[in-house]
Amino acid sequence: MEVGNIYDCVVDRLNHQGKGICVVDSRVVFVSDCLPGECVKIKIDHVSKKFVSGKVIERLNDSSSRVGVKCPYYSSCGGCDIMHMSYSFQHDFKFNKVKDIIKKFVHEDIKINEVSCDEQFYYRNKATFHVKEGIGFYKDKTYDLINIDKCMICSNEINNVLNILKKMDLSNIESVVVRSSYFDKSVMVIFSVVGGVDENYLVDSLKDNVCSIYIKKDKYKLIYGNEYIIDMIGDKKFVISPDSFFQVNTPMAYKLYSKVKEYAGNLDNSNVLDLYCGTGTIGLFVGGKAIVGVEINESAIHDANINKELNGIDAKFYCGDSGKVLKKLDKNFDVVIVDPPRSGLSELSINEVISVGAKRVVYVSCDPVTLARDLNIFKNYYDIKEISLFDLFPNTHHVESVCLLVKK
Repeated sequence: MEVGNIYDCVVDRLNHQGKGICVVDSRVVFVSDCLPGECVKIKIDHVSKKFVSGKVIERLNDSSSRVGVKCPYYSSCGGCDIMHMSYSFQHDFKFNKVKDIIKKFVHEDIKINEVSCDEQFYYRNKATFHVKEGIGFYKDKTYDLINIDKCMICSNEINNVLNILKKMDLSNIESVVVRSSYFDKSVMVIFSVVGGVDENYLVDSLKDNVCSIYIKKDKYKLIYGNEYIIDMIGDKKFVISPDSFFQVNTPMAYKLYSKVKEYAGNLDNSNVLDLYCGTGTIGLFVGGKAIVGVEINESAIHDANINKELNGIDAKFYCGDSGKVLKKLDKNFDVVIVDPPRSGLSELSINEVISVGAKRVVYVSCDPVTLARDLNIFKNYYDIKEISLFDLFPNTHHVESVCLLVKK
């Protein structure tokens, strides 16, 4: 099998990234934009010892779960990878993916609740546009720029600013981050620059449509408007700074956080630890008698302290590696909430959380594989009660999980 070879094959199933799996000459081939049961003619575009991939050059039949894709950039952009699936199929794909991973790696019969989702389009409150003889996104797995007029998963406010940016002189600008608030539709724009820029020109071009403009070279410099914009999750207000983490789908973040609060139980007399707390959003949302947050990002901790004042909530936030900081803290916590990055919890963090002995641990995960890996350790000390799924990223293969662990 070589690059360039063409084969006729039938798509057997999907992998966890939503790619079709075909078997050709006893080798598994991963193929994008195809669904189980479809007969396809593919051209091999990568061959290695680890994997083989191909591209559909002709589809001989369509699955009943296939839908027409309205985005003109879908075949090349790579930001959305399962938009060709009907949403009901996306839902089932994500549910079954998590179910299969948990069953395969945790070896326990765990209740998994159905995927929850609101809007399928125009949900993202943050986008990074690259600039190179135009403005848009990079083609999948390349640095080739795709000029775009609109992104179907970005908010209307972001798309409105994109239309202005397309008419501007973006010389010496490498990329542009646009962030929007679901709460009041306010917008922040951050220009990453590689040379001199006319700050007055940038401000004059955008000031009627945005609330905040930064330029970033070695550090962030506010050149117009507010230091941050504000969004709300439920009845809590949160600041969004240039590089602070904030869930990109605000309405679904509310549903996810509400489930975290439900799993945490009655917190009126509880001490709550929020590990990998970011800007403190989950801990401040769920509440508790005493709230402690730990986060390694210094600017996130700065925002977390603003957020506690903004909401009139007494909380303590510590900056540092979660496992190392927790090792030094008084471990008097009734509930521990963890929301780690895609890589999951570090070994030190897991051991320190277990040593706390909290009655409940609520694990928020953006990767079911690392969730399953970590649950395999937790299950020796905690009963895995159930997992709820939330689709914060429709039209992509990603899915968020919230898992309730109760001390044995």
